[in-house]
Amino acid sequence: MHRFNIDMRHRKSNRIVNPLTLAGLLACSFLISALPAQTTDPPAPPAAKDDSIAPLNVAQKFNYRVTQAFGIRGFFQAAVGAGLNQVRDVPHEWGEGSVGFGERFGSSFGQHLVDQTMEFTLESALHEDPRYFPSHEKGAGARIRHALLATVITRTDSGGQTLAIARITSAFATGQLVNAWQPPSTNSVSEGLTRTGLIFAEHAAWNVAQEFVPRLRPKSMRQ
Repeated sequence: MHRFNIDMRHRKSNRIVNPLTLAGLLACSFLISALPAQTTDPPAPPAAKDDSIAPLNVAQKFNYRVTQAFGIRGFFQAAVGAGLNQVRDVPHEWGEGSVGFGERFGSSFGQHLVDQTMEFTLESALHEDPRYFPSHEKGAGARIRHALLATVITRTDSGGQTLAIARITSAFATGQLVNAWQPPSTNSVSEGLTRTGLIFAEHAAWNVAQEFVPRLRPKSMRQ
């Protein structure tokens, strides 16, 4: 009977997780599908205030990622992720109550830290700028579209635009690396893809927040 209950809970969890995996991957596909249009019909040149923003050196990129990992964003995302998984009782091996929440919070924060660390390493090597450059459009729809596209498109240190290889690679790698400390019910490849989709969703949500709330941007981007 106990084994039957565990199996039923695991099946219930899978029914919840699989739609998240599909939604995350569809969102990624939608964003990436917009890239050809970006290439054939490039956006208007950035405003002069963007051109005046100096690129970050490696030390500055490191400081940026430390702030992203240990600032408001890191702890808020960890708390939200832990809370959602607490409600879903995922993974069920960690139980409920304060102990279960602590396990989930630690796992969510660890995932965020791994992602930030990998992004710093790759973007430093690839000369990608980690910051979000806000839109100069006026309409809310255009600004939201810009923020979503900024999830997969990034600015280079030389001022151009490129596919955000560091961010994309880190999201997929982090999703699987987190399996290292997950219990059996959540350490599969499919669960890793679910986490990848959620990481992309977190990046997109943070971009939208920065677009409409300037105080969330780094000081150099509040001009």
